[in-house]
Amino acid sequence: MFRKRSTKGEVQTEYSCSIRFLDDSEPIQLNFKKDTLGQWLFDRVCEKLSLVEKDYFGLRYVDAEKQRHWLDPLKTVYKQLKGVNPMVLCFRVKFYPEDPMKLHEEITRYYLYLQLRRDLHHGRLLCSPQDAVHLASYIVQSEVGDYDPQDHPPGYITAFKMLPKQNAKMEEQIQELHKTLKGQVPAEAESNFLKKAAVLDTYGVDPHQVKDQRGDQLYLGVTHQGIMTFRGSRRTQLHKWNQIRRIAYEAKMFIVHVNVAERKKEKQQQPHGYKCLTVGACKYLWRCAVEQQLFFTLASSCNAPKLKSGGTLFSRGSKFRFSGRCQVEALSASENIKRSEPKFPRTNSLPNFSRNKHASESKSSTLNTSIMSEPVPEDRRRYNVYLAPSRRAQGMAEETPNQSFEITPTEAAVDVPGNAFGAQTSSLIVPESPVLKAPLAAEEKFDMQKVQAVSASAPGQKTPVNGSVPVDPSFLETSTDSMPSYQPNMTMDDDEEDDKTPKPSLDEQIKQLEQQYEKITSDQNHITPGGKVGASPKAAPASTGTSKSPPKSSMCATCCKVLTYSILFAVLLMAVTVVVLFYTKLDHPLLDEGRKQLQFLEPVKHYIDDSVEAIASKFK
Repeated sequence: MFRKRSTKGEVQTEYSCSIRFLDDSEPIQLNFKKDTLGQWLFDRVCEKLSLVEKDYFGLRYVDAEKQRHWLDPLKTVYKQLKGVNPMVLCFRVKFYPEDPMKLHEEITRYYLYLQLRRDLHHGRLLCSPQDAVHLASYIVQSEVGDYDPQDHPPGYITAFKMLPKQNAKMEEQIQELHKTLKGQVPAEAESNFLKKAAVLDTYGVDPHQVKDQRGDQLYLGVTHQGIMTFRGSRRTQLHKWNQIRRIAYEAKMFIVHVNVAERKKEKQQQPHGYKCLTVGACKYLWRCAVEQQLFFTLASSCNAPKLKSGGTLFSRGSKFRFSGRCQVEALSASENIKRSEPKFPRTNSLPNFSRNKHASESKSSTLNTSIMSEPVPEDRRRYNVYLAPSRRAQGMAEETPNQSFEITPTEAAVDVPGNAFGAQTSSLIVPESPVLKAPLAAEEKFDMQKVQAVSASAPGQKTPVNGSVPVDPSFLETSTDSMPSYQPNMTMDDDEEDDKTPKPSLDEQIKQLEQQYEKITSDQNHITPGGKVGASPKAAPASTGTSKSPPKSSMCATCCKVLTYSILFAVLLMAVTVVVLFYTKLDHPLLDEGRKQLQFLEPVKHYIDDSVEAIASKFK
């Protein structure tokens, strides 16, 4: 009754959105209509990337409340992006496969490698300093090729920003490991990177901030293994998918029901509650958790159940319906791929470093054609690697390979505030300092009867600024022998906009189109049937008024319908009340009080009884 019917012109209207990629290459613009589904938009992106194994990827965006969302393929793009400004979607890995080497095509593994490289840079892929150095050496080998003293002067690792707490000692270790990787082509180095990253505890973790019962900060992650929590530098809990009975949420509380024991052949469930920052964050966490569970545990997507949670007295809650293929079906479909390996460019983040060729490049024909590509513009290298020295400093270092160049605080090698280097410090090398030990996580106890709350940010901790890597100035003094605490970058890198001029949102585009339509309509009303412009300029407002009369009449008709239904409902309610009070023998204090208050209606009751008896006697 209240649904607004969309006209044919509104359905055919086209809107524009921007798509960003993992290699930070130039975004593309895609047009969609009001009835365009998210699956169509995602398929166009995969066609652009020549990607066939697309079940592991998705498009993510950030709404006006700075909350992330995955684009639902079953809903219209217009409905999901309405109110989002700017309309930017980012191509990201949605499901991290348990074994990356089971991916059939090299291009799929390459995009997974790019995602993990971003995770390592932003601190989401937590690992020991030794593992971080190994991963960084594979990145350097893939970027610049074999080590050559002439092409790689001392300090060349400083130009790469790969780790959140990168220091001089780690850069020396990366350089030494890079020398040992001679002969590995980019595909081989990236495969070694994937194998190393896949065995880490934080592999595939998209951290969510939650609270415990004491208000301490925890990070909750959802992976192919299950749901896990991190406190400090430790993974404190891991609820595997076969142990989880049910996942639900109520307002800000995310609840996981876990089977804990078997007594008398019955499994007992223990609820674990985690309190999120906002209701939107809790809903997003619930959708991510149930989607990950279904993707990694279902044998067939045809058996996917319809889930619902979060419903209260005043809200309907959220419904979720799994779409696409599960992991078993995706792996089976990958085995049936018959096409030859597609040729794709590998993005070189540092154009000043040329990738060295070696004899082992002839191992694969794909590698020979996909080694290099055009460099990424300097203003879009913020996520992967950073240029620490200026172009002039790098040129001087290349001319004098035996001399190490110094970096001023204004040309920092890492993304930290300028005062982090000190007032008089100009060299990157810093003195040793005591080892910083991360606090160990205490054992989390849960009550069988109560659902405990769990937390989002520790008291007194500053929220990182959007678009920056949260770092501590003391990270340069951290020993490489200590395990760092899990502090991922929780900033919304997806909603950063490089363009200074904001793009119009969907609502603004609709207003612009309406104004254009009214202008065209008014111009047509000025033209007479003979093709001449009318003499009276007052005809245009009159015609415009008549064109807007149908919406007013439809609104009046809707109001009349609502009023009629309200009156009928009131009459029906009064009739039911009279019947219950005067024609039933129910004994209740409220009903007795109602009969006393409505004694003045006794004559009306007698009249109705006499009328009914008279009508009944006629039929007899």
